[in-house]
Amino acid sequence: MEDITQEQPKIVAEFQKIIQAGMLSHAYLIDDASSQIRNQMAIWLAQSQFCENLQDGIPDQTCQACKTIAMGDNPDVLQVTTDKQSIGVDDIKYFKKEANMTATQGNRRILIINEAEKMTSAASNNLLKTIEEPEGNLMMILLCNSSKQVLPTIQSRVQIFHLSNKSNTDEINDLEAEGYKESFAKTALEISDIKNLLTMPGDNYLSLQTAISTWLRQCNNAQMDSFIDIQTDIMPMIENKNHQQIFFDMMNQIFSDILSIRYQIKDPVLIKEDVLSKKTIPEIVDFSDYLFKAEEMWKSNVSFQSILEDMSLKYVS
Repeated sequence: MEDITQEQPKIVAEFQKIIQAGMLSHAYLIDDASSQIRNQMAIWLAQSQFCENLQDGIPDQTCQACKTIAMGDNPDVLQVTTDKQSIGVDDIKYFKKEANMTATQGNRRILIINEAEKMTSAASNNLLKTIEEPEGNLMMILLCNSSKQVLPTIQSRVQIFHLSNKSNTDEINDLEAEGYKESFAKTALEISDIKNLLTMPGDNYLSLQTAISTWLRQCNNAQMDSFIDIQTDIMPMIENKNHQQIFFDMMNQIFSDILSIRYQIKDPVLIKEDVLSKKTIPEIVDFSDYLFKAEEMWKSNVSFQSILEDMSLKYVS
């Protein structure tokens, strides 16, 4: 097994500073890299809370407490794993109940949810309540392939750490070769996977972002022209599955940005304007839930254009 401090030095250094300052949050979302590396990162973070020889925010990984966590034998560190296609609300309720029990080997409990993107909408919303109102000294660590596969309402309420797959400089250079400016390449990489971005030229990416923002403004104003915009402005720029995934990534980020703007939680990433300003917070949450379900339908091979047309009717009404 690779040493996570060598595998992910930048993220480890960031967490080290947070741990030393005593500023750990109660909820994190860690994405990118392989599932094995993500889990190692979560285990390292859990070890930092129980290590008997913590030095400068770094667990030694050799003490009995660290070894117990690595072997999965610490009852205060719970892991949600599944071989099923989804993580249901009953699964989340069960582990939440277990996690909220009194700690036995320390003063806190840690809940690690592997493949968090598998959570159903009901499971995600159930977990959201705990993230918003944590009980006791509970830390939650969500692991997933991409944070954009998790409900925007969860994204906006957790601290997100992106692990490194390869040099970020290399990825930026690759995108610059496709016409992305450096600053926008960095933004795009926060939202979508490099393999999808490389299939869409930089100018097209910007045009798609503009088209989506215009479409949402029309939905905001209850204009039925939004239905036509899908056919005339959005669909012509989406040529394949990679582009369709970019669309969902952008939409997820826009909803997250809107909530960030409304709640003033953090700086928005993709948009600076609340393009759904006439919609209430419950409506925004409902829209993001619908987007989550729409992406699930798309993954089940439902027509992408049909999904967008239904989405337009939903957002206008």
